[in-house]
Amino acid sequence: MYYEDMIFNKEDVNLLVFENSEFLNCSFTGITFNKTSFNGTILENCTFKSCQLISSTFYDAKFIDLNFENSELVSISISHINKFIIEVSFIDSYLKYCDLSKLDLNKTDFSNSTLKECLFFETLLNQSNFNNSDLDGSSFDSCNLERSNFKGATNYRINPLTNRIKGAKFSIPDLVGLVRDFDIKIV
Repeated sequence: MYYEDMIFNKEDVNLLVFENSEFLNCSFTGITFNKTSFNGTILENCTFKSCQLISSTFYDAKFIDLNFENSELVSISISHINKFIIEVSFIDSYLKYCDLSKLDLNKTDFSNSTLKECLFFETLLNQSNFNNSDLDGSSFDSCNLERSNFKGATNYRINPLTNRIKGAKFSIPDLVGLVRDFDIKIV
């Protein structure tokens, strides 16, 4: 199915076909997507506002200028999306148990979001923005975080020996997140 320039609310969700569909310039507002399959779907210049995505799947989906605003994503793996085109942002959103591994998420905006127990493994996050985000329990391993912004971010654990952090910006009070894994005491 092909949808263009449409605004969808929770009343519309049962009428839509998501799998192998294309959404261009569409907006989704206040919808709960529980175990919804977005497999093979193209989401271009779309926005999810105040939505919940729970255990939904995105195998071979394409994210082109996709924005999540004030939305909740729980148990989502986007590590299986089409890796050739990824343009996505998560602003003022809540992500829990999400797998964002092995993706090119350079310049992705995660500002003012909570990323609880999310997995970043071999993820490219160069120049990404984690400004004022809570990264409680999230794991960064073998990631490129160069020139990323962690100002005001809290609860992060980033090992500078296993991640590239050159030029990244951190705030003084929470800088301890860079040395937590070294079993040292800061007094």
